Amino acid sequence: MMRIPGTFLVLSALMLSGCHGRGGSTGKAPTPAKGSNLPAIRHVVSLFDHRPWWNADVYGDRDPEGIRFRVFLDDGHEKGVLREGTFHVTMYELTRESDGKVARNLVSDWHYPTRQFPVIDAKIMGKGYHLTLRWARKDLAGKEIELITEFEGIDGQKARSGTKRFSIPKYMS
Repeated sequence: MMRIPGTFLVLSALMLSGCHGRGGSTGKAPTPAKGSNLPAIRHVVSLFDHRPWWNADVYGDRDPEGIRFRVFLDDGHEKGVLREGTFHVTMYELTRESDGKVARNLVSDWHYPTRQFPVIDAKIMGKGYHLTLRWARKDLAGKEIELITEFEGIDGQKARSGTKRFSIPKYMS
């Protein structure tokens, strides 16, 4: 009979049981092992509050300088899942041309790893991320915008959300 060292048994038990938690004390997403056989992300769900605006102005005016929203990744097998990868968020300003056509002009784009965002746990949607993004231009208050959120996994596969339109509030100071 072969003797198995106790350290090996303890390490094996830890590896088989896995880690449970919410991404450690930082609240950031855990990093799955590279090369794991996780199902591909099929769809990105972006959920916005009624007033998703973020005010980060040092001058104290009420016009927003950014947006906050929640993102859930759908792999088709379980509620929202956490994955290692990158969020690509693009924001377009919408303007009306003289002929009535809508023009879309890129005004901000963000590219951040998923581990940069706090992890959330929603009862119905599962695990996800809370994104807070500051836009590049201050003059967007009172304008109409479109936001698109895309997730790119470490394997290069991409999935995106639907397009969301907003009118950014403009306050009279």
